[in-house]
Order: sequence, then C-alpha cells, then structure tokens
Amino acid sequence: MTNERSVHLKKADLSPVYLQSERDADYAQLDDGTMTPDDNAAELSKEATDWLIRIREAPDDPEMRLHFERWVTTSRDHRREWEKTCRLWLSVGALPAARDKPSAHNFKPGRRGGRASLAIAACAMAICLLVAWVPGLLIVLQSDYHTGTAETRSLELEDGSTVTLAPGSAIAMDFGQSRRSLRLLQGEAYFDVAHDPARPFVVDAGGLEIEVLGTAFDVMVDSESTRVSLERGLVTASPSGKEASAERRLTPGKALVFDRDAQDMTTSDIDAASIGAWRQGRLHVVNATISSVVERIQRYHPAWISLPDPVLGSQRVTGIYDLTAPDEALGALVDPYGGKVRRISSFARVISRF
Repeated sequence: MTNERSVHLKKADLSPVYLQSERDADYAQLDDGTMTPDDNAAELSKEATDWLIRIREAPDDPEMRLHFERWVTTSRDHRREWEKTCRLWLSVGALPAARDKPSAHNFKPGRRGGRASLAIAACAMAICLLVAWVPGLLIVLQSDYHTGTAETRSLELEDGSTVTLAPGSAIAMDFGQSRRSLRLLQGEAYFDVAHDPARPFVVDAGGLEIEVLGTAFDVMVDSESTRVSLERGLVTASPSGKEASAERRLTPGKALVFDRDAQDMTTSDIDAASIGAWRQGRLHVVNATISSVVERIQRYHPAWISLPDPVLGSQRVTGIYDLTAPDEALGALVDPYGGKVRRISSFARVISRF
C-alpha cells in the first residue's frame, strides 16, 4: 500500500526555504533566529545520535525509515552530521546506549569484545541503510519535492496544474513570467497541465525536453531511457540541446521512448488505461527488460533488490504487475524465466536462477 500526500502551492511558495520547511517541519527544529550556529550544531549532533539509536533498535520499521529519510535530507548539514556521527561511533568501536539499558547484574565483562564487534557491525549497517534508503541523495538535495519508498505525492501548482509523483521520485521547479520549467530528476510523474499559451510548460527528464501548453501525460526516467505517454492534448519532445529538426510530436494514445545511449527516439501506440496506472497500484510494461522493471518495482519495495544475473536482467517481458505486493510482483516477473526471489533479510532480496 502506498502513502499519499497532497500539497497545494501558491506562487510565493516556490522558494527553497518554504519547500524545505513544509517538507520537514515535523522532523527538524527550524532556526527561529534565537539559536546560535553552535546551538544548531549541538542540536543536529543530538538528533543524529538519536537516529542512530532508533535504527539500532528498529531497523525494519518502515515508518521510521520514512521519517529518517526526511530528516537526513532536510539539508546538507543534516547529511554531514549523520555521516560524522557514524564515523565517530565506528572509530571508537561502540554505539550510543539504547534506551532500554541492560541491568548491571546481566553484564558479563568477558563479552565486551563481542559487544564491541556487534556495535561496529550495527553502525556499519546503519551507514549501509542510509545508502539503501536514500538512493540518489544528491538528487534529493537538489529537489524541491521528492517521495520515499511506496509514497506518492500530489502537488497543485500556482498556475492550476497538478503533478503526481510516483514513489522514489524527485522534481525541481523554476516558474518564470514566460516559461514554466520543471526537471524530473528521478522516478516518474503524472502531469495535468493548465492551458496557458503565454507560458509553455516544459519538462526536462533524463536528457529529453518535453513542451506542452495544456495536456495530461506521464513521464518516467530510469537508468536506460525516458518514456513519455500522452493521455490528452499535444506534446513535443526532443533531446535536450538538439535542433528543432529532431523534435517529435505526440498525439493521445501514443508513447515515446528516448534511449539515452543511442540518442534515439521511438514512438508506439499505448493502451490509454495504462497511462499513469501506477496511481492505482498497477504497473503496465510492454517489451521491457526485466532489469528495468525491477528498477521500477524497487521504488515500492522497502528492501534493497539485487539482480546480479545480466542474462536474466536482459530478458524482455510484457505484463501487468501489482505494485501493492512488490514481492509477488517480483516473483511473477522472473518466474517464467527460471528466476527466484530470495529473501536474505527483511531489507534485502536477491534475484537469481540458481
């Protein structure tokens, strides 16, 4: 099941300060002008240590993961303090004490070495969890809005347009007097754009520039390509920086795939019901590689998914997968090719044919 949030934006709300505070007011103490830099640093250090304890106590708690992701991406200072705290506790070979301390009569001096080793392992795991939970951390820090694992978010922009972000997605906005620009930094988004001939709406997504006046369409960026699916209206698309002669025009019921390596665009017909179907928890794919589908399912799965077999990953599939049950979706995806999904732990899956 996905988490969904709605946000309404006014023109004055598009400043980075507003976007950051709106996103994280529940998870970070904002400076009201009364705190000194030293006070802020001390507070961040305390918060980072507290998060380390929380991760140690409940590494499999999905709600805690989401809250941690919001905290660590509040600012560069938060991220740096987190990294510094992890390095500190790794260097001394111990973690801060958990909230429920063992009683003195249960403490066995002969086990200190084992406890230290476990502490180091726990802190190393915390650093790994940071990498697993916050993929593309620098991208997230560049964004105005982003979503976490299995989280969707609906934004109403100042011009009346709406943007729905899929899980694991990030956008940056730059609205001006003559142009409404938006970058899809990662993931997928569904756009319903308000008509305004004086201000074209332009989306830059993975090296592809998409321009519209008023329309509804879906854009998805993965490691290989950018895909645009048009539900209503008209859009033009061209590789960023290319001349107008490279431009393609899409009509409703058409999809365009831009291969970044080949710098090639191909168009095809698409079932209208599949456009933005992820909003209803369905993933429609047509002639897609297993590795690209795994990449999309990863955004809905709380565990890290590894697919080390390039032959299996290169197989092509067509089908509909249930995003509300990502483990079952992975199994249905790879089973016809002899693949198995192995649960290594609550936060790791490995897909292989052996």
